[in-house]
Amino acid sequence: MLNHTDKVLSHFERVAYMPVFIVGLFFNVTALCIFCRLKRWTDTHIYMFNLLVADFLAIIFLPFRILEAFCPIKPSELCTFLLCTQYSNMYSSIFTITAISVHRFIAVRFPFLTKAQASKSKMIATSTCIFIWTIIVVICACNYEDLNPDKLQTCYDRKLTKKLKQHFFLLLQILGYLIPVLIVILCCTQAIYILIRSLKHVQGREKVERKNIAAIINANLFTFIVCFTPVHIGLLLQYVVSDDSGNDFVHVFLDVAEWIATTNCCLDSIGYYFLLKRVNKRDNRSY
Repeated sequence: MLNHTDKVLSHFERVAYMPVFIVGLFFNVTALCIFCRLKRWTDTHIYMFNLLVADFLAIIFLPFRILEAFCPIKPSELCTFLLCTQYSNMYSSIFTITAISVHRFIAVRFPFLTKAQASKSKMIATSTCIFIWTIIVVICACNYEDLNPDKLQTCYDRKLTKKLKQHFFLLLQILGYLIPVLIVILCCTQAIYILIRSLKHVQGREKVERKNIAAIINANLFTFIVCFTPVHIGLLLQYVVSDDSGNDFVHVFLDVAEWIATTNCCLDSIGYYFLLKRVNKRDNRSY
């Protein structure tokens, strides 16, 4: 029997996830078509395609989350797989965006070196993307039992009484969020500072373009923090709260935070694939 909180969350998920699925599917399919028409790939395209793969996987499995809101799915091996997929897609996005931020900072800080090492940069980008997925698969395989059906309250919610193992929790919080967010903040703020400082040395179209790039970097930084910070706060609350009085709050907070993280699938498509493509018109230059 569902309590009042569960009913409210069920209605929220029915309303909230459907637009994310429709918009995300449209933009990701459109982005995929753009990639299929590319004649020449740069290292930036490789990173963005990896981000597209992560977002697309999240989108195609999202109907299960919507189905769960209308018709609860009994915890099973399918639910374990769906949770693993959810975590994998989220952290693949986090790690890829982190790699893009580092790459973009290097491109802004050392533009001539970046052009001179174009072929090597593509190899580095490919290797980085393969490494990201390898790390994620290994982490999921090693911690698979933390998402077993007997530890699930519903198909997408763990029992609050079944805490994540300490090493898995610390792995998600430190390697999965704290280190990436610090790198992203550092790289983005430095890149913006360099671009703004260089505006006095350029005029006309070049000046407008650099302003646009700085604005996009700032928007990407804001989106990263907004999308991925709440869900990791929720995981922290889930790990530390032990009394029943706080369970409802944690349940609601984590559910909403997971939805916010899912919206990143739409924002990536708009922010990275279309805005960057619009300002990146000269020789497929990477940022």
